Amino acid sequence: MRTLPLHDILSANGASFTERYGVQVPSVITDKDAEYRLVRDGVGITDFSFMQKFRVPADSGVDALDNIFPGNVAKIRFCRVLHTFLADEEGKLIADCYIANNDEDYIILCESIVDDASLKQLLDKNGAQEAGLEDLTESHVVISIDGYRAWEVARDVFGADVLGLPYLSIETYPFEGTDVSLFRCGKTSEFGYMVMAPKESGEALMKTLLELARKYDGGLCGVEVHDDLRLEGRFFNIFAEGERVGDPLKLGLQWMMDLDKEAFIGREPLLKARENGLDRKIVGLKTEGADMRLSPGMKLFSGDDQVAVVEAACFSQVLDSWVGLALFPADMACAGLDFEMNGPGGAKVRTISMPPIVPKSLSVKLDEM
Repeated sequence: MRTLPLHDILSANGASFTERYGVQVPSVITDKDAEYRLVRDGVGITDFSFMQKFRVPADSGVDALDNIFPGNVAKIRFCRVLHTFLADEEGKLIADCYIANNDEDYIILCESIVDDASLKQLLDKNGAQEAGLEDLTESHVVISIDGYRAWEVARDVFGADVLGLPYLSIETYPFEGTDVSLFRCGKTSEFGYMVMAPKESGEALMKTLLELARKYDGGLCGVEVHDDLRLEGRFFNIFAEGERVGDPLKLGLQWMMDLDKEAFIGREPLLKARENGLDRKIVGLKTEGADMRLSPGMKLFSGDDQVAVVEAACFSQVLDSWVGLALFPADMACAGLDFEMNGPGGAKVRTISMPPIVPKSLSVKLDEM
């Protein structure tokens, strides 16, 4: 199992750990409900070093990456970030990816449902090795800064110009004698940033970010709370519905793809499936109260007929109810319909438009700061 460079500092702060596909991850630091409130009301600092990280020279890498990923890598503008995915030869999901145009090179960050060696093997097999792909997975850390007040932490560390960074952008900043990469991204609905730095600077960076976070009503978070935050904000989660469903078309991920491209891994099966039409689509759900729990694998009924299975679920503190995602037949894949949980006559659950919440960050106008 690959362990995290920041394991000791996380452990000293009470972290519990689990394993995801051969990589150690900090699951919970103190309490998931409390960590949720850190992000919604303040700022949460999370170690995302479990991600696979790569760098490839721009000149040699652009064509190779464009032939691997469904998104259009060749069209990524300077200092911008593409959010796309990686599929296998059958078109099934393998990883959720950010690809950044960092001037002289591209930086790739992956959350994957295969182990490090399998992911690297797939990339190399499809031309990445010849293009000069450098594996940064064990040599670098990634720390996320997420929350209503995350911009204040980023500003205090890197300067006021971070306030002008658009969503899905990258910039290089100095930190204690080295260069670090700041991604303006995030999947919590609140402000979000990721910092990638050499692991030699990781502990100092984490301590600096954590000290500032506590100044702004924040603290350390584990990765489990991010699963809830992503679902509540309707951000794709490779570790939830991505893993269970596997089909990017049924999950509505067409926006991550450029179907006019001549090549990417899994293109032919995905094009064929699209031409044949989808029999099922993913739809949001909401229960009528907090005591009506949703869970992955739960069956949903319309009368005597089972029509869907819950693929992801969490409790929404904002709504005081459970929300989820389920695969419905295409003719039922719309908001405003009622179904029964677990069998005919079961508790009611309603399909809804996602996301069902309005994040606090929308009330902040950074251009007026």
